Amino acid sequence: MHTTRRLLNGDTVVIDVPAAAGLPPATAVSVLSLDGRELEVTSGGEEALDFYLSLSGSRLTGQLALRSGPLLRHGRHGDDPEGGLVFSVAVGDHQVFGFTTPDLDVEALAGYLAEVTFEPGPHGPALRPGGRVTWSPNRTHTVAQVVDASAGPGVLLDVRRTVTPRMSRSAGLPVRGGRLSRSDPQERHPYAILEARDFVTYGIPGDEDDLDLVAAVLAETTTELR
Repeated sequence: MHTTRRLLNGDTVVIDVPAAAGLPPATAVSVLSLDGRELEVTSGGEEALDFYLSLSGSRLTGQLALRSGPLLRHGRHGDDPEGGLVFSVAVGDHQVFGFTTPDLDVEALAGYLAEVTFEPGPHGPALRPGGRVTWSPNRTHTVAQVVDASAGPGVLLDVRRTVTPRMSRSAGLPVRGGRLSRSDPQERHPYAILEARDFVTYGIPGDEDDLDLVAAVLAETTTELR
């Protein structure tokens, strides 16, 4: 089973997981830099936004139009008047959402986001920062893909775009989609790692005792830049 997802910088990844019984809609995560202030943004369907709002106890209670055209919906994180903002911008069939620290007000947030161009697409939106806004140099672009495994609990694939293409000399066992390794046994939360040319994928088990399942899933998985 395979799926195609656009990262927020405009790159597109094709994820092929033969062991998957299902691949629910993925989310894409990137970090904008606003005059040195980092702002994490996530894109997903309406259900992803609803889950985030429910999890954080937040509501979108206000809205205003950005100078660039899109509508910015906003509210208080955790419904706390002293908290930061939660926000969302509809881009085609997707929502781009996130939250701010308490010292960033709605007007400042709108001013920053007005310098970002939001481009819809069939596999997810792309963001084009401009003006004072850039991509954070400290974070890469990622896709979070849940895998419904045919046996055992689900697996989370954290697919990260590499800054420079990785070479085949990377450590790990050669497998279909690159090189496979496991986290250090001393890690509190174990995971498996699939290193490919253009992406590094961290496989996180739904149950910490199922790292063997994660490794088996990743051994047949491929991540390709399209």
